[in-house]
Amino acid sequence: MPHATRHRVQLTLEVLAVALTLGIAAAASPVLLAVGLAACASVIAWGWAGALALPTPRGTFGVLALGGLALLAAVVGRDASPWLGWLPAAAALSMIAAFLHQLLRRDGRPRVVESVSAVVLALAVVGTGVLLVPASRTDLGIALVVGALAAAAASALTDLLGSLPAARPWLTPVALLAGAGAASAAAWLLGAPVLVWVLVGVASAALSHAARAVLGHLPTMAHPRPRLVAAIASVLAVGLVPYLVALTFVPGALPG
Repeated sequence: MPHATRHRVQLTLEVLAVALTLGIAAAASPVLLAVGLAACASVIAWGWAGALALPTPRGTFGVLALGGLALLAAVVGRDASPWLGWLPAAAALSMIAAFLHQLLRRDGRPRVVESVSAVVLALAVVGTGVLLVPASRTDLGIALVVGALAAAAASALTDLLGSLPAARPWLTPVALLAGAGAASAAAWLLGAPVLVWVLVGVASAALSHAARAVLGHLPTMAHPRPRLVAAIASVLAVGLVPYLVALTFVPGALPG
């Protein structure tokens, strides 16, 4: 099997494993989902510098570990609306830590803009992922979360078609269709309105596919750790969808 195909298969399997784990955790309880998200944030902190070939891996790990846990705690610590009331403060502190890290560097600060931008991107990915927690507190919200994660997994499966040159121009629309189908199937199994879940599936598949398209072509993806980081990032990227859909179309999905 060619290296590119083997790496694509491994990345797909990792996306499936992460999405399945978070889906089961969300169905079990918000606490278990928070534990799963904490593990994902820790892996991103551990591997982000290597995935993007950043110049200060230890400092980047420290900023992302503290920032990721702060973002998660800001959402998990809320038990009533507004669910994101503490998130801006956590995000601001994380940004301050990111810039402080650059000020404390002693290597001449090469690629400082790239380093800051990469850390901000990682914090945004983790911050998006933690938005799965509020929706996991109701049955309808759990259905939204499961639908979004199912769409991410389905879109990852369509990546396997990338081994066929004739199929590559169609990967994005096929991923969107697969996401819509997976989310609709989840809605049907959970007794939720299918039409709204089609939107969840399309939006989630688009975000997950885009994350893998951006990260999956980096030269570092030849190594296992960056591939795992890319897989987790492409799953966490869908966290915004259940929350926004709950606010806009399914008010009962968020308690309070």
